[in-house]
Amino acid sequence: MHGTVLATLAMAALACGRPEAVERVVLVTIDTLRADRVGCYGATGAATPTLDGLAARGVRFETAISPAPITLTSHATLLTGRDPPRHGARHNGQFELRADVPTLAEALHSAGFATAAVVSAFVLDARFGLARGFDVYDDRLGLATSTGMGVGVESRSAERSVDAALAWLDGAPERFFLWLHLYDPHADHAPPEPWATRFADRPYDGEIAFADAELGRLLAGVAARFGERGTLVIATSDHGESLGEHGERTHALTVYDATQRVPLLLAGPGLPRGRVVTAPLARLADVAPTVLALAGLPPLDASDGENLLPATDGRNPAPRVAWVETLATQLDFGWSPLLGVRTATHKYVRAPRPELYDVVADPGELVNRAADEPERVAELDALVTARDGAATRAAERAVSPEERARLAALGYVESAALPATRLGVVGGPDPKDELPKLRPVFEAMALLARDRPREALVRLTAFDGLGFDLELLRARAALDSGELTLARRSAERAFALSPRAPALVLLGEVAVAEDDRERARAALERALALDPEHAPARVALARLDEEAGRRDTARRGYEAVRGFAVPDPEAFWRLAALDLEEGRFDSARAVLAALPQAEVRRPEAAARLARAELAAGRAALARTRVEGALRSHPQNEELRSLAAELVARPRSDGPP
Repeated sequence: MHGTVLATLAMAALACGRPEAVERVVLVTIDTLRADRVGCYGATGAATPTLDGLAARGVRFETAISPAPITLTSHATLLTGRDPPRHGARHNGQFELRADVPTLAEALHSAGFATAAVVSAFVLDARFGLARGFDVYDDRLGLATSTGMGVGVESRSAERSVDAALAWLDGAPERFFLWLHLYDPHADHAPPEPWATRFADRPYDGEIAFADAELGRLLAGVAARFGERGTLVIATSDHGESLGEHGERTHALTVYDATQRVPLLLAGPGLPRGRVVTAPLARLADVAPTVLALAGLPPLDASDGENLLPATDGRNPAPRVAWVETLATQLDFGWSPLLGVRTATHKYVRAPRPELYDVVADPGELVNRAADEPERVAELDALVTARDGAATRAAERAVSPEERARLAALGYVESAALPATRLGVVGGPDPKDELPKLRPVFEAMALLARDRPREALVRLTAFDGLGFDLELLRARAALDSGELTLARRSAERAFALSPRAPALVLLGEVAVAEDDRERARAALERALALDPEHAPARVALARLDEEAGRRDTARRGYEAVRGFAVPDPEAFWRLAALDLEEGRFDSARAVLAALPQAEVRRPEAAARLARAELAAGRAALARTRVEGALRSHPQNEELRSLAAELVARPRSDGPP
């Protein structure tokens, strides 16, 4: 009798379209992917056959909302089911997922799933807390690229990340959870061939097409190894991209649907085929509860998200409210943060000048109706208060008294300290008013990249009350212009806003320029105390050792950086320079082979390597390095001076 009942239930499950259990979960997040650039969401000219195929054989949620236009923040919500005020990871680089927040990976691991993650950008490095519950957390990105501000965001291409995921799958058991993060659609938009040519006038779409193709390669690998049955696939994004809407070039500083509406596709066991869910709206916080429900597991504790399965079955659950926020405006620029909620019909943003949009009649969010509908504003603002007030507020980002005392002992931070600012409290400059003023900032960044720091500094002198990133930018422009007092004060203000290693590294560089090596070393050692694997700090300390003639100590420092999770390319070319000077030419060639040519042609690298070639008696090679770098940096004074010096040198080389 019992067996008959089980057989009947199994047949009923088959009839309901739920033929097998979830044995494998593949979660793919394509960074910076807005929904309306995907074919199944109506994009014309899109090349997204993999995503479109998932929609055809699974469920597509017409309106899915990200909680923040910030990679770490939104991924933390995706993996915990909690909104940002309750998981604590509210901005890239400055926060980490709170240790007491349970994760989807932990739940699946406890249920017997092998767990692995492959991420493609440093903002998701294991140090920020998302690695909990994963047996393998692959955040090995390789070398970062350099920018006018120093080392840029470390990332790897979709091709390399999919290679890493497929390598793990080769030895994976039948039951696993794999999270793959692809970074490519993120700015700068520069797809590889053939997408670069095909999308020459639409590089963002080219990046999406490349990521989609690599997703297809991954899913083909899963099917080849495990077959078609038993695999649940979820594809979504952390946030979208503004592309100029509302005056924003990319993302992070607004919470309009251009950055908050993302694709959400689910296909696999327990899900109908070709279903489009138009109501209620979905949220990234709903993904973890839905995955656990499909796997037959209980939800995570205190989740803000809800199981989406009732909506996929054609039922009409109660309306949902999605949380939206950005604190990047406050932490990076010194403006007001933005907090808000999105319903199926309206978007409300708590800002110095509140915003209310009818997203049905006005999907571009162009007509602010806050003044016309005060009752709706009050109703939705109460939801913001309830969501934000339920959170344990993160620590204020001002310098602690102990930290201030340490800095004062080192000669840092003037008595006129910046006032503490409460995190996430709306007030101050309104981002929608400040965004148009950012053009000089982008111009300054471009000028720094072209070795024109004085012009960059002119663009930045009009700004007051800057956030962390802009203070660092101004400090860099001032330092490179020889304005050491301004550089030091800007770096101090940056550290007062957020006591992190990058500000201390800049303070160390200023101290070197002021010929105070002891003070520089103290700042750099303090940076490493805050972050033991902060590569620029370790490189700068090794550079001091090299300058002082402690070559073996310097070499050990550079070698250490090569082993960091996020190495700095400077460590490589400085090691190569030491090798050249010591006649170890094969070793130098091997080290330089690991570097992109653009890194070797950077002015500081080219000058150092050219001098090393000269010390090794290879004047012709020195000349070649300088001439190559001058083609990319024709205004660099050090390179021009070195080129003039080399004119008088003989063209024959020394040892081979």
